[in-house]
Amino acid sequence: MRINNVVKITGIAFAGMLALSACGGGTSTTAAGSEPSSSSSSSASASASPSASASADGASSGAYKAASWALPISDAGDKLGSIKGESFSVDIYQVATDVASKDSMFVDKDTKENLLKKGAPVVYVNYVVTNTSSAEIPLSHSLITPNAKYTDWKYLGGMPSDSSSDQFKKHGLTSSGIKLKEEAPFKLAPGESFNIAENFAYTAGKEAEVSATMTPAGADGKLDHDKKEQAETKITLK
Repeated sequence: MRINNVVKITGIAFAGMLALSACGGGTSTTAAGSEPSSSSSSSASASASPSASASADGASSGAYKAASWALPISDAGDKLGSIKGESFSVDIYQVATDVASKDSMFVDKDTKENLLKKGAPVVYVNYVVTNTSSAEIPLSHSLITPNAKYTDWKYLGGMPSDSSSDQFKKHGLTSSGIKLKEEAPFKLAPGESFNIAENFAYTAGKEAEVSATMTPAGADGKLDHDKKEQAETKITLK
């Protein structure tokens, strides 16, 4: 395993990349060079065997103190690296590999090839975010959400994923990080943590850049962009 520990941090950064997500659940944005798929392909690419994962109960790890509004924290898997921001950190864990349960809704606009086909290998990565400052951080529903992107990803937006909640649950992970019925602002006290996971197409040994943006909520509940922080690092998948 190789980890690039070079981390770039900016106090005020503009995240110009638009996120790509798999169909279902949330709102998706088309990346440059891709377009929404009009129908699901029935073909499947090379398969990957599901790997061992954390318990579906997601018991909190003793290494982290979960915020009262956060779902239980898991530190299962292989730690690939960390992001160090000015007031937060993100520990990155490769938890499991599996296969996509359905086609993504995006295709290459030139080749018409689906960017994540049903049956394609995917990797589940969990991010444990911790407030490393001495002050409480009030967060909106956007929380601090890290995103990985292969360093050779040629599209403007993020990478598509399998949004199936059953797949996240299968591996003891959460794509939301928040308990049901909890309301913003989500106050993250010094030393407290929460975790949130994502998945994307899996290639062993491939390098990816993981970036995280933190925009706290102001007293009026609106995002305080003057206090935005962004940090990133590079990891190599096992």
